Amino acid sequence: MLIRCIDCHACSKYDDTSVVVRKMVGLVTGWLILVTFDAVLQPVLMYGLGACPRIGYMADFNASMVTGHWYEIERSFYLMELISSCVSVDLEENNFKRQFDVYVKSRSRVSGIFSISEGTASPTKKDPSMFLYKVSSKLPRVVSRYLPGAGYYQVVSTDYNQYAILYSCSNFHLFHTDLVWIWARKKEIDAELRAKIYQLLNKNHIDPERLTLPKNKNCTEDY
Repeated sequence: MLIRCIDCHACSKYDDTSVVVRKMVGLVTGWLILVTFDAVLQPVLMYGLGACPRIGYMADFNASMVTGHWYEIERSFYLMELISSCVSVDLEENNFKRQFDVYVKSRSRVSGIFSISEGTASPTKKDPSMFLYKVSSKLPRVVSRYLPGAGYYQVVSTDYNQYAILYSCSNFHLFHTDLVWIWARKKEIDAELRAKIYQLLNKNHIDPERLTLPKNKNCTEDY
């Protein structure tokens, strides 16, 4: 049965009240979703409300000295590396283009096959320790900039000869997600160096408890 409002003024007030109620319900629902999302996923995916935290830049950072071969020692949860193992990275300086050619080698834990992902890392105007990484692709630039792995990476700390800490963060307006990697020149690091790295992470308000050891099995000697 269709009910028609006789009092136009009363109908207008009713409509205004309904709009306000719907907006309030929407805001509360959105807040509950964020809180639930935070409680469930934060232990796995580093997620936080608000914009990305500001991490201080390295003093006197020398980009040329980070070139060479690196091994992945630990990392935070990263969906793209969920089935990856034996990850190593080669950085080659390209003086002509003022960037670094990046080669990421990994082994699939499912197929056992090694693969290489290529890209370029360019220092940003913000700081030499902040790089913009682009995945090599034949896709249009507008599309390739959103490929997995593409984005900004910051070298939080490194001594160039033993270890490097990398950090990446993405803003999603109301929240952010971030990733952390520990690289080393050797396949393993000792307890003393690991403790030092953890102290540096804590100093930069990055929880080392988020890090996991890569499941490296059946790696080649020279991976």
